[in-house]
Amino acid sequence: MSIDTTKLIEEFKRIKNIGFIKNVKPNHHDGSAGNTFESCLGVKENNLKDPDFLGFEIKTKKKKSSSWISLFTLKPDNPENGDNYMRNNWGIVDEEYPQFKCFRTSLYAHRWSIVYNKCKMKISNSKENKRVGLVMADLNENIIDENVFWKYKSITAGVKKLKNTFIINYEIKEKKNIFYYKYINAIVYLDYIGDQKFLDLLDEGTIRYDNRLGVYRSGDKKGQLHNHGAGFRINPKNIDKLFNNKIVI
Repeated sequence: MSIDTTKLIEEFKRIKNIGFIKNVKPNHHDGSAGNTFESCLGVKENNLKDPDFLGFEIKTKKKKSSSWISLFTLKPDNPENGDNYMRNNWGIVDEEYPQFKCFRTSLYAHRWSIVYNKCKMKISNSKENKRVGLVMADLNENIIDENVFWKYKSITAGVKKLKNTFIINYEIKEKKNIFYYKYINAIVYLDYIGDQKFLDLLDEGTIRYDNRLGVYRSGDKKGQLHNHGAGFRINPKNIDKLFNNKIVI
């Protein structure tokens, strides 16, 4: 076992023994359990493409949750301001804030998804052009738009953080509108299996693309646009397929 892995496990056990820890964020959201754990490690919040701690990418998952885990977020290479392009061209008017559009969907490479009952969409993986893109078609599958895509080299940069990954299960409780997290067990995943395997899993629908472009409903930013990290995700039961080895803690 490497020194870094040993240190990681020691730190997890230390934080586990604390019990419930107050959320470092003002509200509970998808990333707040991870932010709180990283705060205990002394890791400052960042959006860098490098791993979080000792060469490991840290991810948290609610106990017994089957929600898909975000592997990485990545803005499209084309067009410029691709997230805004998708919101404005593919989204629908928000019911509460009609001056804005929202675009929320999950897309797969192995099948079409019907989006807002107005079109069909899917992921395309072009080995010839070395890029992964999104395809929009009408309900009869006549292609309308293929402008959004990521180059393979950008996908490679995005998965760089996955070389070694640490997934932590947590419990959550609320008291007087404050959330607390207790970290109960974890798995250390080692030796990311490679970009070709990532693309194979994408092709078969094991990895999907999620977009979450909406409007804040509460808090200081209520009524403002948000982008909750559009990117590539995987069902937790399949994450073993991305790595050669693992250690269960």
